[in-house]
Amino acid sequence: WKPFVIFTTVLAWGWLISAKLDEDARYFRLNPIMWNGIHMACGATGLVAMLLLPTFWVGWPVGILLLSGPVLIYWKIRNDAVPEMHRFTLAGANISGLLEQRRLASARRAAVLSFTDAGGQERPSPTKEDPLYAVHLQIEDLIGPAIAARASRIDLALTSKGCVAAHVIDGVQDRQPRIAAEMGIQVFTMLKELAEVDVEDVRRRQCGAFTITGPEGEKLVHLTTAGSSSGQALRLEFDRAHLLLRAADTLGLLPKQWDFLKGLMQSHERHGIVLLGATTGHGLTTTGYSLLSGHDAYTSNIKTLERDVIVEIEGVDHQEWDPSNAAVDFATSLRSILRRDPDVVLVTDLDDADTAKMAVEPGRDGPLIYITMQSDSIRHHIRDWVKFTGNVNDAIRPLRCVLNQRLVRSLCPNCRQAYRPNPAQRLAPPLDKATELYRASGKVHVKNKIETCPICSGTGYLGQTGVFELMVIDDACRALLLKGDLKAARAHARRERMTYLQEAALTKVLAGETTLEEVARITSKSEGGDKEPSSKAEANTG
Repeated sequence: WKPFVIFTTVLAWGWLISAKLDEDARYFRLNPIMWNGIHMACGATGLVAMLLLPTFWVGWPVGILLLSGPVLIYWKIRNDAVPEMHRFTLAGANISGLLEQRRLASARRAAVLSFTDAGGQERPSPTKEDPLYAVHLQIEDLIGPAIAARASRIDLALTSKGCVAAHVIDGVQDRQPRIAAEMGIQVFTMLKELAEVDVEDVRRRQCGAFTITGPEGEKLVHLTTAGSSSGQALRLEFDRAHLLLRAADTLGLLPKQWDFLKGLMQSHERHGIVLLGATTGHGLTTTGYSLLSGHDAYTSNIKTLERDVIVEIEGVDHQEWDPSNAAVDFATSLRSILRRDPDVVLVTDLDDADTAKMAVEPGRDGPLIYITMQSDSIRHHIRDWVKFTGNVNDAIRPLRCVLNQRLVRSLCPNCRQAYRPNPAQRLAPPLDKATELYRASGKVHVKNKIETCPICSGTGYLGQTGVFELMVIDDACRALLLKGDLKAARAHARRERMTYLQEAALTKVLAGETTLEEVARITSKSEGGDKEPSSKAEANTG
């Protein structure tokens, strides 16, 4: 029975380390590699003590002390480093944000956020005796840390197993502790009530807004909710108008790319179709609004046709399509706009043939029409565009250019670290001896101590910038496309110094704006053109 007792003790210890503490250390960024090393070293020593000490009732307790010592030390250090609601207690280690822990937290602190609903009515915080008080605090626990961490939005998914939450910071999701299903339902209900959308409707897409006021000031929160067979989904976006309205010359376009697009804003060049494409979440809406705002709304007739008017630009006539009106489809709405003789039109989220056919009717001499479409590469974008219009001649003749983009995280200037990359590293460009690249750190030296960077909150990144691939459709390129030879058209654009998406990203790496890891992240699932650069020398051209 003694070997069985030893085996059971070590097995339980191993499960605790691998299944709980390792995951916890990675989640809170508490140097999991170091702690795993400490646990393994002490675990091996404890096992040796149990096996080799001659007296079992001495060796076994000594082994338990060696196994549990680092666990208790980790407990103490961890609790000092994480928020109070996530601390381990004698009642249990709650790293998933269960309801009981929230109630314990509720008893120890007061509410700090107040809400104003969509109708402008201030909603006072519930009292501590109110059953909704714990729900209010749970919402605070979602929104407060998100704002402090510079999150642009919060994504929530409600299933039978609970509510999964994630903060989106600089375009990357940061998973939060899971919320119990019962609490998640109450959170969804309260948020929907604040936005004044139908609480009972869990399938249809609904939009609303409300305002929060707290230590960070006042923020407008846009709510979008929808449902499916797997459960409800809810998105909270913070001050999205501020994030979407950017000057076009600050998007991240390369100088020659911006020069061409700026040229289309001249009155004598303001004709034809510009296709804008990106995958979901990579700044397509921002680019569309930014290019539109580059036109003078007081000397030009500018109109939009949108499925959801997110931002209203001064002087621009925004039109939101109403999908509930069966008598007027998206294409018919565009026809109505084009008949009013606009100078510039923005059409968002084109995904049907009728609208595409309507957009090409004015031809090369019609207004300048920006069209956004979901697309992962220029090649696929052109193919989808021709497929929608149903006629190569109609699709290609009005085209001025096709743009595809991605977003990369910008390095935090306060904590970025210079280094010399390994020449064998993937995507590493050729460098001379004096050139260095930068990597994300998230740490700074303060009085001989290493601390979390206060600017980026330890992420190593601060904001996002765009990476663009722009294919200009000149007469020679248009002739090749009319023949159906897309490969030859891209080869021609390349001879005219078109910059591939990956090359544009590497340009920002060399400028110290982002990292090779970010380039790999955005190009790993992207074709970025007809082919990726075949060599590092080619990757450094353009």
